[in-house]
Amino acid sequence: MYKLKVLFLFLFVTVLGFSQDSDYIFGQLVDVTQLEAVPFATIKVKDKSLGVITNIDGTFKIPIRFKEVGETLEISCMGYITQEVLLDDLFVGQSNIILIKPGAFELSGAIVFANFKKLTAKQIVRIAVHSIAKNYPIDPFRLTGYYRDYQVKNGDYTNLNEAIIEIADVGFNKKDILDNNYHLYSYSRNTNFEVDSFARQPYDYARFQKIIPYAKLENDKGNEFLTLRLHDAVRNYGLESFSFIDDIASDFIDKHRFKLVGKTNFNKESVYRIDFSYIDDNYRAEGKVYINIYDFSIHQLDYSLFKRLKPGDNTYAVNEQERFSDGFKKTNSELLYHIQVEYARGDREKMFLNYISFYNKIMLQRPGPFRARFIVDLNDKSFKIRLNKMPAKLNKIKKTDFKITYKDRLVPIEDFYFLEDERTFVVCPYIEIEESKITKDYLFKHKDRVEVSEINYSFTNIKDREGNKLDRTNLEYVHQYREFFTQETQANKAIQDTTQLLIKTLPLYSPKQPVFMEEMQNDYWKNTPLPKLNTLGPQLP
Repeated sequence: MYKLKVLFLFLFVTVLGFSQDSDYIFGQLVDVTQLEAVPFATIKVKDKSLGVITNIDGTFKIPIRFKEVGETLEISCMGYITQEVLLDDLFVGQSNIILIKPGAFELSGAIVFANFKKLTAKQIVRIAVHSIAKNYPIDPFRLTGYYRDYQVKNGDYTNLNEAIIEIADVGFNKKDILDNNYHLYSYSRNTNFEVDSFARQPYDYARFQKIIPYAKLENDKGNEFLTLRLHDAVRNYGLESFSFIDDIASDFIDKHRFKLVGKTNFNKESVYRIDFSYIDDNYRAEGKVYINIYDFSIHQLDYSLFKRLKPGDNTYAVNEQERFSDGFKKTNSELLYHIQVEYARGDREKMFLNYISFYNKIMLQRPGPFRARFIVDLNDKSFKIRLNKMPAKLNKIKKTDFKITYKDRLVPIEDFYFLEDERTFVVCPYIEIEESKITKDYLFKHKDRVEVSEINYSFTNIKDREGNKLDRTNLEYVHQYREFFTQETQANKAIQDTTQLLIKTLPLYSPKQPVFMEEMQNDYWKNTPLPKLNTLGPQLP
């Protein structure tokens, strides 16, 4: 077997924060040919079921106790040569840059030979999907790993939540979300990272303060971990997953075009790389799937969905610094979501989840600095608009600067005046004329019939002394990630303790969620990223 000598580049500087986390060894994987970070590589302690997955900037941390007993790390990543690293060779308190080398990639034509038959790329994918029941465990098994959800703004992590979770899977012959159970070993909001309470709020498709552009999440219970699990199309084969892969056993194969690109290696196994695409009037999808050339097991599925550009659309995203989990690549079209799921061979040659990462773009309409609160006053039959600070040029404001509609009908305004001590406009509608009958009957007479959601209002020519317009929102894009990285796999093990199970209908942060601390072991750890992406390592071009 070909062996690659491991190369190290050590930076003899102490990274900020390492001295406070002296129980771990920190490092970063870098592609030796491209000098780029290698995300989502598997780093396992040799001959143990424990390991970690590198972050999107290639960084990782390993408990120092493994170094003290002279353990060896085994590093594997799709398309790279599997190699071993002695923990004794790694420094403590300093960043360790490990250079890894890509494996051989053999280009292929559109047709390959397998089992003495000519198979197209689509036929290979069809065989792989229909072989899921054979290649993946049908008996109960347990996965324990590190879960996190977070957001990225301008290269910085925000709203980082972390957990250690056990998945008690009933086996691939049964449905996932409906039948599986989970234990929450630990959960915390990491306050060492920025907390943005506005960006952390639930999705809001009524006021559009926080939405996913052109898409909507189906899980309305707020449990981000289950949202992530719903997007594993391999585990949920036979069920509806995400658009446009839907049911991978039927829709994925029928809707997409496939092209066999070639062969590469993953963890000492040969795999086909097959690229695929989908396009309609509004969306386009692209991705790749890696399939074992011998038993047709799916090692990795990588899926990206884009909004198609139309005349008048922006060529580039609003924030050109936005970064994605596929290695900080910029895009000249609007990426809506990116899902990566990887499986690795384990006990009895079955395939077990290695990691899953789900990215989606969030659009925020963040309130500006000059804000109003709109009140319907049933006593004096008026509208009150309370401001958070004084407006400028009161003498320039006219009644036409207020626009109020109820049930899509314009409410005529008779007059307005300003209460300076209360920082409040009082807007008086005509209530005696025919055009205002609906306002009088519904808003100012029968209190039990008030439908505030039917009221819309806007302002013009009302500014504060700094020039901010009243109730003007700022459009902002934030990038949301949910990720789970397996640290330990226990094959043929059903759940034993059915007490204190994770409540699937509640968010992880709910105080009602039971935390199964009794089973928390030192073997599991949180691979907390550094606060800024790409902090470690050389300055990559």
